[in-house]
Amino acid sequence: MNLNDTNVNDDLLVKYLLDEATATERQQVESWINLVPANQKYFNDFKLIIEKSELAPPVHEKDYDALDRLNQRMANEGLIAKQKPFFTWTRAVAAILIVSVSGWLGYTLLNQGKSLVNVQTTSATLKQELPDGSMVTLNKNSQLSANFAGETRAVNLKGEAFFKVEPNPKKPFIIKVNNITVKVVGTSFNVKSRNEHTVVIVETGIVKVSKANQSIELRKGEKIDIADQDLNLSKTLNNSKLYNYYYSNEIVCDQTRLEELVTILNEKFNVKISITKPSLLELPINTTFKDEKLDQILDIIAKTHAIQVVYSGKQILLK
Repeated sequence: MNLNDTNVNDDLLVKYLLDEATATERQQVESWINLVPANQKYFNDFKLIIEKSELAPPVHEKDYDALDRLNQRMANEGLIAKQKPFFTWTRAVAAILIVSVSGWLGYTLLNQGKSLVNVQTTSATLKQELPDGSMVTLNKNSQLSANFAGETRAVNLKGEAFFKVEPNPKKPFIIKVNNITVKVVGTSFNVKSRNEHTVVIVETGIVKVSKANQSIELRKGEKIDIADQDLNLSKTLNNSKLYNYYYSNEIVCDQTRLEELVTILNEKFNVKISITKPSLLELPINTTFKDEKLDQILDIIAKTHAIQVVYSGKQILLK
């Protein structure tokens, strides 16, 4: 690999996918990914090859420990069959795999009329171009399937994703998430389904949200939060930018309640932060976090409001 020459190589990408990279290495990889579209494509192809390949290793090639661990983790998560051996990784084998698997993917897409997409994330976000040129950024622990072969651009979503939809009035873009339908022509918006709630936030354009026999239109700056058991649809203004942290790589706090910020920190860093005093829930936070580590963010919060941060086993308590 030599896309805009950096110190990022295939071994470092493996560490990144395993969540074993240091904070500096993660920043290095993410900066490289965002440098040019070709790097983003290489990373997506690299990740897909690892997840989809079922090739057996050459007889005398040396296994890398990182890939052994990745293989085991993928097997445990059901991404590959446990009984099938994982390929070893050398630069020669990597080249063969990229050609063979990319060729197989291309053949599959051609035979499907380039209309089908299935992507899933676990510990990292993923930016994916859809068959119509629309872009989707999938948050961690999310899954998307799309079929654009019919009269609509049909998408099924589990988890969270941000969409930038290419306009096409003759072929609506329709997302199914839980028992909610989100219909658009061309716009950008965020859809999140977590904890028995579905939240839709519109950045540009108009989005039509439907449930059962009801529907409501959302415009720029509006959102809807629907609990699974809700029967009525009601929209509100969206005054927060917290929702876009996973694709903007910024946590923007503007009079943000500490309780809201903690929810995002738990998602982003896969931790369990708890606020022990009700009086702390409403404390306002006014700053933007970009490249800070979790302990740095917590230190800023603690100094801002004289809060005590206590690390207790796998929990972090704010007192």
